[in-house]
Amino acid sequence: MDAEVFHSLKNLTQGVAPLSELFQSDPSRSQWLTVDACGIHADFSRQRINKSLYEALVHCADVVDVQGSFKKMMAGDVMNVTEDRAVGHVALRALAKSSAMAQQASGQLERAKVLANEIRTGAINGATGKQFATIINIGIGGSDLGPAMVTRALRRFANGPVVKFVSNIDSADLDEALHDANPETTLFVISSKTFTTLETMHNAERARRWVQAIIPGWAQHFVAATSHAEAALNWGIEKDRCLEFFDWVGGRFSLSSVIGFPIMCSIGGDQFSEFLAGMSEMDHHVVTAATDRNLPVMHALMWWMNSALHSFPTVAVIPYSHDLSRLPAYLQQLVMESNGKSVGVDGRSVLGGSSPVVWGESGTNGQHAFFQMLHQGTQIVPVEFVTTGASLGEDDEAHDLLFANVIAQSEALAAGRTHSEPHKAFEGNRPSSVLVLDELSPRRLGSLIAMYEHSTAIQGWLMGVNSFDQWGVELGKILAVDAAKAIASGMSGDEQTMTHPLLNWYLSIRKKLPRNQ
Repeated sequence: MDAEVFHSLKNLTQGVAPLSELFQSDPSRSQWLTVDACGIHADFSRQRINKSLYEALVHCADVVDVQGSFKKMMAGDVMNVTEDRAVGHVALRALAKSSAMAQQASGQLERAKVLANEIRTGAINGATGKQFATIINIGIGGSDLGPAMVTRALRRFANGPVVKFVSNIDSADLDEALHDANPETTLFVISSKTFTTLETMHNAERARRWVQAIIPGWAQHFVAATSHAEAALNWGIEKDRCLEFFDWVGGRFSLSSVIGFPIMCSIGGDQFSEFLAGMSEMDHHVVTAATDRNLPVMHALMWWMNSALHSFPTVAVIPYSHDLSRLPAYLQQLVMESNGKSVGVDGRSVLGGSSPVVWGESGTNGQHAFFQMLHQGTQIVPVEFVTTGASLGEDDEAHDLLFANVIAQSEALAAGRTHSEPHKAFEGNRPSSVLVLDELSPRRLGSLIAMYEHSTAIQGWLMGVNSFDQWGVELGKILAVDAAKAIASGMSGDEQTMTHPLLNWYLSIRKKLPRNQ
């Protein structure tokens, strides 16, 4: 974005009146700041924005050509410019298999659905002939956060094996997953794009030893989801258990690829197709809807406005749905790994800061934990409430109370309260959005996830960054491998560097502690 344009937008924020005044002066505010699309009702009326700023932001979205960029993405153009790759996650759920990427993806997904169905029905069993009762997905980052979030969110649709997720290199994570599992009835899904990720492969090796201790034919108990099939085959994965996706699918955008295999095993291939159909609905919406009626565009504009123009460094995502409790963790990677960058694609510094810090907890638990700070703290934190219109449980009255809390908290943040006693006064004028899914179904969850994916990309285009690389993560991986080699060899160093004193201290205590394999 041009610096002059950015600073003119920044200046417009200075003229935005408090929210209570904005509602009083414009009774129609809720109309032009509310968008309905793909079963999602999005109310942005309690954001710090007036008509002038709104119109300027909508114009910016047109200038950066959001819809044109998505059309290029869907056509297979190179969008990840720093790695010279296409960005093809939208091809994974394309209803029209017109592109080469869509045709490739379709074949991969159908193969995964067939395998999942065979596992669910008992057509494929373990080495001793027993049907799989437990599936343990071993992955990290995009190979864990998305599938784990979706599996939990759609647990009411689960009718297959119990699905667990292991991501942490801390042995306690895998210990817990194996605690009540039976090697004869357990299937491991090794999810790794490169099939070299340090944490994932260590846990995979340990899982293999656990199976081998009981069952010689361990390979029947493993499936791989990877873009490097050769590495998986060399590790010992059988060819018919190797589910491949291409390098034009980024890890944090891989939910709709074979990385979703654990979801297929949990809810079945037909329901997973419904999930993809919801994503496809939002894909169609983002390239056809008018800018001011375009849900991902409007969502992106609000987030970018708060972060870059209002200089609010964080955003709290509060799902008022127990089943969506893992949504904030999923969005942390999607948003911060995508847009947490200080340099744009043009090599210049990003104007106004990059990604906000995303955090959150499910409501109403969050109300009784950190909402005190949100209401009366010195830092202003935009809040995103995510809930459903339809009740998920058997107590409709409880759902009414849940929704009442969403309304109350959003109003309290915006309106505040005057009081003669300062400690009982609420300043108000604190921004929030409310997203309401008509129901928490595979289709509607798919629409929500696609909305967040598209919003993240749009925020990146507004910032001028490449949302599809992650060089900061790559550096950490390289250094972790080096440190692991040093620890394994017992190497000590005399250099006075940042890391050698800590490394030498760890090596010294390591010799004194009992060792477990």
